[in-house]
Amino acid sequence: MPNDITKPQSRLPETAFGGINTFLGADIADPEQLPANTHIGVIGVPFDGAVSRRPGTRYGPSALRAASAWQDHFGGQSGGTYNVDTDQHINYNDLVIRDCGDAPTVPNDVERTRDQVAAYVQSVAESAFPVVLGGDHYITYPSFAGFANSVEGDVGLIHLDAHSDTMDDETLYGPHWHGSPMARIDDLPQGGYENHAMVGIRAYERAGFPDLVTETGLDVNYARDVRENGIRTCIEEAIDHATTGTDHVYLTVDIDVVDPSFAPGTGTPEPGGLTSTDLLTAMDALGRCSAIGAMDLMEVAPRLDPTDTTQMLGSMAIARFIESRFC
Repeated sequence: MPNDITKPQSRLPETAFGGINTFLGADIADPEQLPANTHIGVIGVPFDGAVSRRPGTRYGPSALRAASAWQDHFGGQSGGTYNVDTDQHINYNDLVIRDCGDAPTVPNDVERTRDQVAAYVQSVAESAFPVVLGGDHYITYPSFAGFANSVEGDVGLIHLDAHSDTMDDETLYGPHWHGSPMARIDDLPQGGYENHAMVGIRAYERAGFPDLVTETGLDVNYARDVRENGIRTCIEEAIDHATTGTDHVYLTVDIDVVDPSFAPGTGTPEPGGLTSTDLLTAMDALGRCSAIGAMDLMEVAPRLDPTDTTQMLGSMAIARFIESRFC
């Protein structure tokens, strides 16, 4: 054994599986103390108190952070890297990204958690682009509200999901659960179904859903439309709809928009969904939409996927949006 083991060693590159997990290896910062030049503020919301089926999305934010270390291992190295899939040279070191930790949550108390999340997202949105890591999909409602409170004018919504989440006041679950966030956003003065575009909807909806689409002006590209017309066409239509007559757009992605063969770790999987390639292609296109001012990725339940595939796809999807938008 060398005699000089007490001497400091030269710093070696970190491995993708070492260190403290923050999203893309970002430094930690308080939402109210972000550097003035911050591009992205990451927020975790470890909450699944509004689910109706299988819990476990409270572990989503930590899993997405851990999975993102693989993207950071390449995009954060000196000189950046080359993304073969997008034919793009990227360098995360050209961006100022801060991980703002987790918004305060109160397990099984939807109302108190909602208010905390809205305030936390608003604080980040006032100085950076918020990226919210869920958590069950109800969290999109307070996240949207927090972002909308930080800007002026109407906010459009682009929504990738297997389910419409437009349930209003259900006998069993009430008005506040992960099947209702889009109905609650429609209640907000800055939101509205007429500025809302959905992609990937499939399986079963309540009988009156087609009437809701017709009466409110919702734009829906079902999973069958993606299969028939291609993901690029459907995303272009969604962008066009959500940006018409609005000043800003919020993007929400429920990982169950993807077929469970590609993303099994989620609480309400539905066969017949998008492929992983569809999702990544969609995120590339959405990243080029300058009107999008905030985004989230929800419903990753890592303990339901022993292969870790779901969180790997989720973190890659966010990274692809970031690369398309900011790199």
